[in-house]
Amino acid sequence: MPIARLLEIHEQPWFPQSLRDEFVDSLQMILEVTDTYEPIATLLRSRLEECGSERVVDLCSGAGGPWPSLLRHFEMHGAISPEVLLTDKYPATTKLQDVESPATNRIQFLRDSVDATRVPRYLRGFRTLFSSFHHLNPDEARGLLQDSVDKRQAIGVFEAPACHMLTFLSILLIPIGTWLFVPFRRPFRWSRLLWTYLIPVVPLVLLFDGVVSCLRAYSVGELQEMTSGLESSGYRWEIGEKAGGWLSVRITYLIGRPQNLTADAAD
Repeated sequence: MPIARLLEIHEQPWFPQSLRDEFVDSLQMILEVTDTYEPIATLLRSRLEECGSERVVDLCSGAGGPWPSLLRHFEMHGAISPEVLLTDKYPATTKLQDVESPATNRIQFLRDSVDATRVPRYLRGFRTLFSSFHHLNPDEARGLLQDSVDKRQAIGVFEAPACHMLTFLSILLIPIGTWLFVPFRRPFRWSRLLWTYLIPVVPLVLLFDGVVSCLRAYSVGELQEMTSGLESSGYRWEIGEKAGGWLSVRITYLIGRPQNLTADAAD
């Protein structure tokens, strides 16, 4: 098996749901502390406004991903925050109320399992994926994009993992950040301390899966090749990278939208 097709531990069916919840909770904490997706916040806000979309369907959401911090960014710039529906194949059992922010009033979890490669037709809105597109093999990734095209739904794919030296170095800091910030995570849970310090499964899985994510991530060139092979008449693709934040880590983005998209088509 090529190394780029290695599998991440947390996405395996045999990985206990309780540990998966702790994993995504710690990952969520790192996203919030580092404001990882701040570089693409303005771009995403602009595309949502251009599409006239008031609803977002977030795929592979984990414990919420960057949406709480992104909505705070929208509010700080006087923009209308969209309604965000978080979905995941393995929905987190922890509650969204764990995130202490007024922005979460605009966010809801869908408790039913949703496979990002088979999005139900009733889930309409601007689709987003954050650091999860690399979980899909090339055929699945093309199928996901083609499904958005066929259903005339706008989509934004944003990836922090990438084969860049600075990104790899930042991955090495994740276990340290986890050990430093877990005691301040609210609401307090003894299970966090257990799986972070006493039995450090979470930091080790974060490190391993983070490295594998970088090796699996699609490059800008691969995304361009992927979209060029789609049947996407009247569909516009935008692909690139943006850097920013504390570590200036580059975020790879792919945004697709029908050229004549209206609010009704998006929602």
